[in-house]
Amino acid sequence: MTSGVAGASAATRGVTSTPDDVAFRQHQQWGLLQAGFPAAWCRSTGAGALIVVVDTGVDASHPDLAGKVVGQARVQNGVVTTGPGTALDDAGHGTHVAGIAAAATDNRIGVAGAAPDASVYAVKVLFATAPGQPEQGSQSDLVQAIDFAADSIAPSWPGPVVLNISIGAADPSSGGTAVFDGSADIPGALEHAYARGLAVALAAGNAGTTPVGGAAVDDGHALSVGALDQNGAVAPYSPTAGVSVFAAGGAASGDHRYVSTGIISTWPHSSSGDYAWMAGTSMAAPHVAAALALLMSSGMSNAQAYARLLGTADAQRRMHVDLALGNTAPCGAAVAARPGAGAGTVRPATPVRAAPAPARRVAATSPAAAPVAARHVAVPATGDAAPAAARRGAWVTRVALAVCGVLLLALLAPRRRLLGRLLRA
Repeated sequence: MTSGVAGASAATRGVTSTPDDVAFRQHQQWGLLQAGFPAAWCRSTGAGALIVVVDTGVDASHPDLAGKVVGQARVQNGVVTTGPGTALDDAGHGTHVAGIAAAATDNRIGVAGAAPDASVYAVKVLFATAPGQPEQGSQSDLVQAIDFAADSIAPSWPGPVVLNISIGAADPSSGGTAVFDGSADIPGALEHAYARGLAVALAAGNAGTTPVGGAAVDDGHALSVGALDQNGAVAPYSPTAGVSVFAAGGAASGDHRYVSTGIISTWPHSSSGDYAWMAGTSMAAPHVAAALALLMSSGMSNAQAYARLLGTADAQRRMHVDLALGNTAPCGAAVAARPGAGAGTVRPATPVRAAPAPARRVAATSPAAAPVAARHVAVPATGDAAPAAARRGAWVTRVALAVCGVLLLALLAPRRRLLGRLLRA
């Protein structure tokens, strides 16, 4: 697997189901295992594919995305602007989505991307409306962004192109406007993108939001993605009706809320760190976009990739990309700890939420209802260069010495006093 930062290339290390990214090695990226990505990488890593992330922008300077973002554009008030810096992410949502899909992998830091060798094109359509409010954009700008991907980005890219749209509209029952008011034909734009050969992963929406391209899903031009929790059950905020396939989106659990039970991914740099835990169908969609990139980079058309992914999902419509690629066994050698590894910190970010939107506006699909910022958690570095066997031996020795010490104290101490201590513990 290649990467845009420090780390060996696929040519020198080979494809592996056990990349050395810290969050992966610490078993924090449960969503990748749930869908079978590690085994799928033995057949395809998404090389040559492009994932267009239509969102709040992407932090192209992030150490786990450096070299992965090959283009940027913004669509605002009907104007398309391209070039470096045009898709700066001032919210974090788009950076999180991009990292799930295609973070640099096997580079000793951070997270592994679901499509490790795919590239990213960032298209910003969501913008700040007021301090403390989630970014929003117009439906007409979203249509223009989809058309831009189909008519400008895809023709100039030599490989397959996948569109990720983790965007929804306010649900009318929440006080917002209807998804479509006739002024913007989002399903028509998605149909056009599909006809041009693009595959589309569309977040199914959460409590308070609805998908923006339902008719395109009904017609088979896009896949609507619902969210699963860490146990493989449908997340409490995720819809089930109208969902094509389910993938990991995470859910809040316990005092830590999203930590360990949400999805960890890249986040714009701050004093708190470069990574964050979030939950939502916004996080599930890039898992499916990555799976489509893996399938299409192996030679499938968008229609074939849809059919394969849906045909290998289980009875609960849960995605299994390893089955879709015909390989369920891991490959490559396990990676030992190496010097210089580290991942920074997990950012305690307040996830982007969808607020009631003004007429003809869309917003990033929300995480679970009433989200609370995840508590600050450091992703530990793996700089210990000692051989694994030696580390195990040292650990066993320390445990044995500790047990001997406890037994010695028990023999020397009066029994009544010892019992009293135990009862007070």
